Amino acid sequence: MSPDDSSREVACTLTDEQERERSEEVRTRLVANYVGFEETEDGLAVRFAGTNESLLAVARFASWESTCCAFAEYEITVVPPYEETVLSITGPDGTRQMFRDGLVERLEAETA
Repeated sequence: MSPDDSSREVACTLTDEQERERSEEVRTRLVANYVGFEETEDGLAVRFAGTNESLLAVARFASWESTCCAFAEYEITVVPPYEETVLSITGPDGTRQMFRDGLVERLEAETA
């Protein structure tokens, strides 16, 4: 699938209760390791500290997201000398904005 594949609807399938649980997971596992983000041509690159804890937290987050936001593509990059873990999220139009509004704004608010 390409990020331009318009057959994938940009919509999250979490219930309100699941969303509250996910918000708590993001707050407790990802916020402490959050470094920043950049917008990319077709999505976002969200940066976290280069620790085993952050790598595991990012992998867990991507695994969960792939079930409720199956329209998006998730890629975790770890580059030597392992100073950062980068989660790239790409997908059809609307993906960048959805994750910027839902994930990045939450991370930014918690670290401000």
